[in-house]
Amino acid sequence: MLLSVKHSSTGVILRVKLLDSSVTTGAGLTGLTDASAGLVISAIADSEAATVSYAQGSSNIETITTLGTYAAPSTNKCRFKAVDGTNHPGVYEIQLANGRFSVSSARSLLVSVRGATNLAQCDFVVQLNDLNEQADAIFKRDLSAVTGEAARSLLNAVRFLRNKWTISGGTLTVYKEDDSTSAWTSALTTNAAADPVTTSDPA
Repeated sequence: MLLSVKHSSTGVILRVKLLDSSVTTGAGLTGLTDASAGLVISAIADSEAATVSYAQGSSNIETITTLGTYAAPSTNKCRFKAVDGTNHPGVYEIQLANGRFSVSSARSLLVSVRGATNLAQCDFVVQLNDLNEQADAIFKRDLSAVTGEAARSLLNAVRFLRNKWTISGGTLTVYKEDDSTSAWTSALTTNAAADPVTTSDPA
């Protein structure tokens, strides 16, 4: 299972389905609580060498007072509770400390739930997206690296702002990034009284 949140997000609520290993039907395992013997919840970021584990045996797993409402766990602990054993059998809510989602240079967080009776180990990844980094990459991308664009694509619209264009015989020609290959043309209506701009060729 793959989840996704913004890197350094706070108040993250995770909901996962835990399966019953005693059956072959794929049914969810109901009845687990923060006090279930042997329960262990572990988390490690892709930039970390050591796992952070929360074990029932060490009293490091707390309950959740109100489902759907984040409450920061006590130091070195996490929170865990069944969502709805009747309507969503086997689905549990997990709340980790905010610091688990802000590990330096991390791009993902692997979470494992295991150890309780009849619990099939569950491993899932939370992608930690850096939206600012993605936006920066889009704005800084060289237009010449993009190919296969449609006629009315954003790329062709931007070309008019950045690339060479010419007007000749009532036709506007906008060029590709080499400033010599036509990207698209447009028929123009001219006005002899207007300023006679015929070319824009940015450096």
